[in-house]
Order: sequence, then C-alpha cells, then structure tokens
Amino acid sequence: MRRVMFLLIVLCLIGPKTAFPANHSGKLAVKAALVADYGTGKILYSQDPDRRIAPASVTKVMTMYLVFDMVAAGQASFNDRVKVSRHADTTGGSTMNLRAGETVTLDELMRGMAVASGNDAAVAVAEHFGGVPAWVKRMNAKARQLGMTNTTFKTPNGLPAPGQLTTAHDLMKLAVSYLHHYPQALRYHSTTTINHCGAVHANTNHLLGVCEGMDGIKTGYVGASGFNIIATAKRGNTRIIAVVLGGRTSKVRNRETERVLDASFDGSVNSMLAKADVVPAKSSIKRSKSHHHSKKIRVADVERHGKISAKRGASAHIDGHKASVKTSRHKAAKVQKTSSKKTSHTASRSKTKHKKQTGASSRK
Repeated sequence: MRRVMFLLIVLCLIGPKTAFPANHSGKLAVKAALVADYGTGKILYSQDPDRRIAPASVTKVMTMYLVFDMVAAGQASFNDRVKVSRHADTTGGSTMNLRAGETVTLDELMRGMAVASGNDAAVAVAEHFGGVPAWVKRMNAKARQLGMTNTTFKTPNGLPAPGQLTTAHDLMKLAVSYLHHYPQALRYHSTTTINHCGAVHANTNHLLGVCEGMDGIKTGYVGASGFNIIATAKRGNTRIIAVVLGGRTSKVRNRETERVLDASFDGSVNSMLAKADVVPAKSSIKRSKSHHHSKKIRVADVERHGKISAKRGASAHIDGHKASVKTSRHKAAKVQKTSSKKTSHTASRSKTKHKKQTGASSRK
C-alpha cells in the first residue's frame, strides 16, 4: 500500500506530458518561433517555423495592412466615417467598446485594433469595405501575394474558426512586408492606451515600456493556439522581429519573447540555447520535484492554483491514512472527515477555476 501511494505521489509531481518544451530543452517554452534581423533578413532563431497554428488576434495585422493599402491607393482615408452595425457591436472577445449606431473614424478603428485588440473594430472595418466575406477574400489574396502559402484566414479579427491557421514563417513574411511598406503603422502599435465611450484600454502588448526598444506589433490568444505575438524592437540601428506562437500563458510568451530578443541583439542566441541545455545531475525524485516546480511557474494562475490544491489534497489523504494505522478505533471517523474535506475542497477549487477561466478569454 505504501509503495502504491509513493508511486502516485511521484506521478503527481512529474505531471502529464505537454506539447510545450521544457525550460531546459534548448528551445523556447512555446510551440513555434522565428526571429530575424529586419535590416539584413538574417534568421537569428528558428523553432518549428512551419507548424500550423491558429493565428488568434495577430490576424488583425493583415486587416490593418489592407486598410493601409486602400489609403495608399486613394480608395480610403483615415478620416472616413464608419457607422457601427449591431453585428460589430455584438462581436465577442476583446473589444474597443463600439456601440451600434455610432459613427467613428477609420483612424479610431485602427487604434482600436492595434491597442485594444478590438474584434468589433475589425468587423466594422470589414463591413465598411464590402462586408466580412469579401474582406476575408481580400485577406487571403494578400496572403498569397506575400507568399504566405500555409495561411488561411476565415475572420477579419482572428476569432476561432475551423481551418483558420498560419505559421511563424508566414507571419514573419507578413510582418516584414507590413513594416517595409508602412513603417508609420508603428504609431498605432506603440500607442499605450486609448479611450472610447468612457472605457480606457491599455495596449495588450505588455512588453511596451518593458523590453528595451519595443514598439510593436500585435498579440493574440485563442485556446487552440495559446498566447501569440509578433513583436519588434529597435536598438541603435538594428531592428529585430520575433514571431512567438503558443505560449502557455501571456507571462511565458512575454518572458520568452524578451529573452530571445535580448539574446538576438547581443548576438548570444547560441549561448542562450547552450546554457539551457545544461541540466545539473539530480536524483530521480529531486528531478521530478524540480520539474514540477518549474512547471508551476509556467502554467496559468488558474492551473497553478489547481495543482497546488491537488497536492495539498494528496498530503491530507496520506496524513489521514497514517492516523488510521495508529488507531483503528477512529478509522471510520477520520476517513469520513477526510472525504468530507476533500469534497468541499474540490467544489471550492472548481468554483475558483470557473471564475478565473471566465475572464481568461479577454487576456492577450
């Protein structure tokens, strides 16, 4: 019995296998990434760059690119007035707080997409230029033009849709072309806050003002992908672009993005990876505990809470078992008490997890 309990504890500490690389794997703790020097085109870091992943809200970069194209062609102006439809108003996920019937400028909608990651703003833009289906068709035509052969867009904003996929390689092509043709776009992407209809929205790119030289571009999140970002920073005369896809949390994505950017500017990417591959020798049990600890740091708050609670529950069960061995007279009472506590604890943990997951979808 003791051996069985010991094995169960070890399995809990090791945790399930995950699609996210471990911190010591020699890779970033994300699903895919590609980093390049914007000026020379040299690839500085690559990790599964052709793995197809849901783009999430980085999709809005393509929508903004098309708006710039139309303005450049004289087919639109940033001062154009756009009437907001009920459909745009009721679009879910992150929004800039558009209201049906109000009229806003195209410039305001661009800020809404870049800063607040407004799904409603992207729909309003698409409807203004002929409707969502026609706009998505333009997006895919532009993608083919840019050589984004593994990308398919289904929505103007990146909200989940079957078959809507891209790759880090394709998003790098998009980002390079976008900044090459419209470097002025960074005035939108580097804006830290906007205020619309009384609601103040901070830029979803929390690396602005944190990572040296960071001035764009766009974050995104859907459950199918994890946390994504196309990021760019300039230090001196060097600009670097990083596409990082599939972070387990926004903190992990931001940490790994900043880490690879710093190493890229310093010319120390290889050293960073070599250092990550050095794992100190430890006993099997200690290694499991260490892995569990690093894993807890990487998971979302709600998952971390769940794992800590589960561990405490296991400890309570073991303590109850030992007590029952010491005195069989109180065995039934202690088992019943332990079961009652575990049931109450599980229900409480489930409530907490539900509340946290409810608000998670708006985080970029």
